[in-house]
Amino acid sequence: MRLGLIALSATMVSGAALAADIPPRTTPAYVAPANPYDIILEIGAGAQVAPAYEGASVNQAQPFPVFKLHYLAIPGFAPITNSRFDQGFSFSPSFRYISKRKASDYSQLAGLNDVDATFELGGKFAYTFGIIRPWVAVRQGFGGSDGVVGETGLDFIWRPDPVMELTLGPRASFATSAYMEAYFGVTPAEAARSPFLTAYSPGGGFKGVGAELSARYEVSSEWAVVGKLAYEKLIGDAADSPIVKVGDENQWTAQVGLSYKFGMRLFGN
Repeated sequence: MRLGLIALSATMVSGAALAADIPPRTTPAYVAPANPYDIILEIGAGAQVAPAYEGASVNQAQPFPVFKLHYLAIPGFAPITNSRFDQGFSFSPSFRYISKRKASDYSQLAGLNDVDATFELGGKFAYTFGIIRPWVAVRQGFGGSDGVVGETGLDFIWRPDPVMELTLGPRASFATSAYMEAYFGVTPAEAARSPFLTAYSPGGGFKGVGAELSARYEVSSEWAVVGKLAYEKLIGDAADSPIVKVGDENQWTAQVGLSYKFGMRLFGN
């Protein structure tokens, strides 16, 4: 009996010693992966050949900006995503800068008042299903025009490989009367000073239809080359404007630029 107790004690001691050498098993809590950024932007710049002003018969070289919002997460709100591979609804900012139109720079505008530079700010809404993406963009103007202007279109998307994307589709543009008056209207006083422009007061509505071919090639995960070839035919009250009658209702634009994509933290860790 004594020998059995001694053996049992020895076994318990050796087992305790062995257990001390084995670290306790723990089950780590699951931690969801966090997006490293609160906002992902794409910015850049390029050069374009475009009409000198809406309705102009001459084109000129101009700079143009590149800006795109890819991702935005604000605490308490659902994140906004705008990846080119996303399906379903998407939203992104829309803006445009129109430089000052100086009548003295163009003989066709003799007698007209200058139109100050305009900055337009708004949003673009799209819905992507498969290779088709209908969209509409609406912007409010500040400066030379305080009217509302926008575009709508239908993109057909082709991706020959993961780093290249081509889109082609029809376009239409529209504007309120305030915008149309600023860029296509001629007041009686201006008509009196002009050697060939008559007074004209356009209304709002559709102002152009056309088509656009755009291309994107991603050199790396950050850098991309972007380009666009667009045609717009002015219609309705825009085409009837005396400014367009001495200019051209057919408007062509060609662009090429370079963009850089990056992310930032806005709301801490």
